[in-house]
Amino acid sequence: MNGFEFTFADPDDEKSIKRLLSASGLPHEDMAQHLRHFILAKSDHDLIGVVGLEVLGELGLLRSLAVAPPHRNKGIGTILYGRILAYAHLQGIKELYLLTTTAEGFFSKLGFCKVDRNNVPPPIQATKEFQTFCPSTAVCMVKGRDEEPQYYPKEILRLQPDVPGAAMWAIALKKAMLTYFEVEPNSRFEMHRHESEQITMVLEGELFFEIAERMICVKQGEVIAIPSNVPHAVFTQKKSAKAVDAWSPPMEKYKK
Repeated sequence: MNGFEFTFADPDDEKSIKRLLSASGLPHEDMAQHLRHFILAKSDHDLIGVVGLEVLGELGLLRSLAVAPPHRNKGIGTILYGRILAYAHLQGIKELYLLTTTAEGFFSKLGFCKVDRNNVPPPIQATKEFQTFCPSTAVCMVKGRDEEPQYYPKEILRLQPDVPGAAMWAIALKKAMLTYFEVEPNSRFEMHRHESEQITMVLEGELFFEIAERMICVKQGEVIAIPSNVPHAVFTQKKSAKAVDAWSPPMEKYKK
C-alpha cells in the first residue's frame, strides 16, 4: 500500500499508541508489557494504525486493533490483522482469541467465531483485558490456526540469533520447513546430524560443508542436498553468506 509502512513497535511509540487506543475507546493500561508484540501502521512517520498480541504459549489474545479516523475504510485494519496473524503463526499460536464490543461483524468475516466466555481457556480468562478492562458484555471470539495459505511480509521475518555469528528465521508447515540464514565470516556450525532431510541454496557468498572427510564449497547459486542423519559441519571463511534451507520433516529446534 503506497504511502504506508508497517513496523514493530518500540518504546518511543508508546505514548502515540496510547493516544490512538484511548481515542478509539480501547484499553491501554497494561500495553507496555506487551509492546514487543505490537505492529504499527505509519504514514510519514505518524502513527495511523495499531494491533497487538498477548502470547500465552499456544494461545494468543488479539487486542488493540485501531485505525485513526482519517485513515479508516482504506483496508489498513485488515492489513494489520494479516500481519499480526502471520506473527502469531511464527510464535506457534494455535488458537487466537479476542474481545470486542463493536467489531463482531468485522472479525466474523475474518473467520472468528463467537464463543461462550465460560468456555475460554484459563490463560485467556486470566488476562487483564478479560478480567478487568473489557466489560462483561464484550463478545468473545476465537479462531483456530487453520490450513489456509499464510503470507509473511518482510517486516514479520525478523532475524533471531542462532550459533555465534549466525542469525535466522524459520517458516514451518506440518511436513516441511524453510529457513533463511545470514552468517558472518569465520562462523561455524559444529558437526551434527538430524532426522530432517536438508536442501541448502547459497544466495550470497559461500558456505563450506564438512561431510565424510570431504570439504565441499557451495557458492552463490549452488545447492547441496543432505540426506537424513548424515553427520556434517558448516562454516564460513573470509566471506559472509546468506542461504535458504528446505527441511522435511521440519527441524524441531527451529519451529519457534
